[in-house]
Amino acid sequence: MYVKQLLCITLFAYVAMKPVTSVSPEQLEKLARSMRKTCLQKIDTTEELVEGMHRGEFPDDENLKCYTNCIMKTLRSFKNGAIDFGMITKQVEMTMPPNAVDRVKQAIATCRKREYGGDECAITYNYVKCYYEVEPEMFVFP
Repeated sequence: MYVKQLLCITLFAYVAMKPVTSVSPEQLEKLARSMRKTCLQKIDTTEELVEGMHRGEFPDDENLKCYTNCIMKTLRSFKNGAIDFGMITKQVEMTMPPNAVDRVKQAIATCRKREYGGDECAITYNYVKCYYEVEPEMFVFP
């Protein structure tokens, strides 16, 4: 629990201190690895399934679905049973390279229009899947 809180505090403190510039790819990768490690320890899924999402592989696997929920909760982009699109947009604006922001925001806007039902894990999984389907070249997910 403390690792998750420390990671969130570190991420948001870093973003708050550097609002004008984007986070370097190396810094994003380091944060992503840390989040991935934390959620893989909590959720019984595999690194292979997680990596498969980056290739557009979204099997009907409950644990993988809950992994997406763990990541989104860690990023504070899912709370009170709903996706926080405002938080996702804010994070994109503060962390992505300027030339990528518009494309990613467009993907977020497209996915925001979809209906997401089911439990929390299904909601986040279907959002992540939508994001990949809409903008696979800009897909970033720990």
